[in-house]
Amino acid sequence: MLMMVLNTSGVGYAQDETGMHNRFEDAEKWAGIFENPERDAWQKPDELIRSLEIPSDAVIADIGSATGYFPVRFARLAMEGKVYGVDIEKTLVNYLNSRAKKENLSNLVSILGEPDDPNIPERADLVFICDTYHHIRDRGDYFENLKQYIQPEGRLVVVDFKLGDLPVGPPDKHKLAPDVVREELASAGYRQVPHALELPYQYILVFDLEDI
Repeated sequence: MLMMVLNTSGVGYAQDETGMHNRFEDAEKWAGIFENPERDAWQKPDELIRSLEIPSDAVIADIGSATGYFPVRFARLAMEGKVYGVDIEKTLVNYLNSRAKKENLSNLVSILGEPDDPNIPERADLVFICDTYHHIRDRGDYFENLKQYIQPEGRLVVVDFKLGDLPVGPPDKHKLAPDVVREELASAGYRQVPHALELPYQYILVFDLEDI
């Protein structure tokens, strides 16, 4: 069985039953996995995006953008804004930029980030991190640094897998409980705000900036 996992700041790999990791050197191959329509049933991407009430002129940064599962959807919504897909894997950055061109999404740009800095070109109204938070090293420093890329009234959204034996996602040793995320981000100056949507296998945490 092949299991989809995202690692630090969006570098992807697949983990099979032996625990072997495969880098995303063949972006086309992995796009078939990430963009598999079966994912929609549990990821509920459109419902999730609607729940965030994003204006059409928003600036959005998706950290760990991979092949564009969420960034493409964001770009179709925020047609008057800008969407940055951030990844530290160059092949995925190139893939998403080519995809944006093919799909005529001129408001979507994929950029090369670094493990300790997403290098977002402008302050975002929304920073979105799905299935990537638990792989970021030195998270205290990372999220302290991230604040410079978020508008004073902006939001940070973290979506990641719940603990437990689930049919999708990594094993528990690669997961973080939501309370850990809350504690870490509170220490970095973020404040959780209410959000009602529930996903079957993932938690959704929304934060604003407490000290800006």
